Formats: sequence, C-alpha cells, structure tokens
Amino acid sequence: MRRPPFDLWQLLCVRAIAEHGSIHGAARFLNTRQSVVSRSLHNLEERLNVRLFTRSPAGATPTVFGDEFIRWTRTVLDNVAGMNARARRTGNGENGQISVGIQTCVLPGRFSSFTAEFRATHPDIIFRYSEGTGKRLLRRLQHGQIDFAVVTRRNLTPVLRVTPLWSDRIVAALPVSHPLANQREISWSDLRHDIFLIGRDNAGHDFEELVRRKLGGPDIPPKIRLHDIGSNRIIALVRNKEGIALLPASWLPLIRDQHGHDIAIMEIRDAGGSSHLEFGIVWRPDNENPCAQIFAQHLESHQP
Repeated sequence: MRRPPFDLWQLLCVRAIAEHGSIHGAARFLNTRQSVVSRSLHNLEERLNVRLFTRSPAGATPTVFGDEFIRWTRTVLDNVAGMNARARRTGNGENGQISVGIQTCVLPGRFSSFTAEFRATHPDIIFRYSEGTGKRLLRRLQHGQIDFAVVTRRNLTPVLRVTPLWSDRIVAALPVSHPLANQREISWSDLRHDIFLIGRDNAGHDFEELVRRKLGGPDIPPKIRLHDIGSNRIIALVRNKEGIALLPASWLPLIRDQHGHDIAIMEIRDAGGSSHLEFGIVWRPDNENPCAQIFAQHLESHQP
C-alpha cells in the first residue's frame, strides 16, 4: 500500500491557516513555531502538486481548490475527532456491545426485563442475544465467543463467575384425558408409571436428572423418552397422548396460547414442596470487553 499523500497534522495546519487567516495565526493557535506550519503546508502542496493558499503580507487566502480542500479537511478532522471520542467511550465501557447466550428454556423477555435498569443508565451499550443448550453456551463462553450465558446453575466449572438470577417452578403437562388431569396437584409418586417426554434443546438434562432423582430406584427405573426436537413439539406429543412433559412455569402463557384446553398443567409437590430450575448468569473473569466488565460489576453489586 502506498503512503497517504498527507497526514492529520498537515490537515490541522490547513484548517488553522484557513480559520486564522495567516500562517502566523495558525502557529499561535497550534502552539508551535511559524516555520513548522509553513514547512508543513509547503510539503503538503508539493506532494499534492497544487497550491492551497495564496500568501501575501496580509496573510494567506485560499485558492479556488483550497476552499474545496478546506471543506473536505474539516469533514475528515471532525470524523477523526468523533472516532477518537467513540474509541475512548468504548475503551471506558461506555459504548459497545455485550453478547449474551440464553438457554433455550428461558424466555428472552425475562432476561431483558432483568437488564432494564442497566440499559437505562448505559444507553449506548447494546445487548446482542443468541440461544442454545446450556452445554453449547458454556462452550461458546469458554471459547470467548459470547460474553455471558444465562443457564441453569448445574455443573458449572469453577473458573466461571456466576450470579443467581431467578428460580423457575417446574410443572407437568399432561393430556386432558390423563386420569390425574382433574387433580388440583399431584406428587412425583403419582407419575411413576408415566412416560416422560424430554427434549434436548432446553433444560432436558436438568429434567432428566430430576426425574431420575425423584423416581429412580434399584428395581424399576423411570420411563424416559428423549427426543432431539424442540420443546414446542414435545408439547404436541403430550397433546397426542404419547406421554407427559415437564415445563418451566414461565412457559405457561405461551403453552396456553398454543394448546389451550388440550393440555392439563399440574403442580407437582412432595415433602420438599415444588421443584425448581435455578438460573444464573455466567461469565469469564478474564473477559477483556470493557462493556462486559462494566456489566459484570453491575451484576456483582446487585447480587441477591
């Protein structure tokens, strides 16, 4: 690549000469010697092979092309100043982007609501969202592909920082023809002979672990049927009487909108009460994104 025909200092000299009407005035404004400004202008005109100013004892007057070059110079210098200010704001964490991966079973609006206060005080920081399984998001986080991950707080590696977010009650979705569909609430033992339909795109691993913990035994293991499909399709299988499913309670408005009276939602209780999914936001302490560092400080200062 060839060397540019001029540098920013030369453009500063041109603008100062135009605004102050002389090389002497420009030198005084730039706090440098008159010879420095004169030599800078001479070198620029020589490299461009065009005269920008007409010199006289009264000062320096722009030529016809000089007027055009000065307007262009002002635009360039204003853009550079804006770029510099933006870079400083970005470096200070005042401007930029934060990438957040959200586990599929979490409704994005819930996390957006959680960040409302931060977004109000940091309007120039933009959140970018993606989704995936908890395992995939943690892998992307460790590889530096995202800044934060919102996942269930299960089997997290110690090198990651985590702030608890919320607890989501677990409910059961049954076909309306199920013998227990008219009960106000049920226990885990009531479901011992049912087939649990579990998807792989949400909190399936957590649900599977929960079912095995609640119903697993040395003689009769629980009936679990894993499907590599989305949770909305799992619910369709429940409606078609292929089994039952576990859901985060936060999904209930969507489930009722989509499936209406075809699905019965049941509270599951035992001696320990309701079961829950515990969610947290996870990040790497060595993340160098200034915006992510600012948000991490916000999270730690607002830990419940």
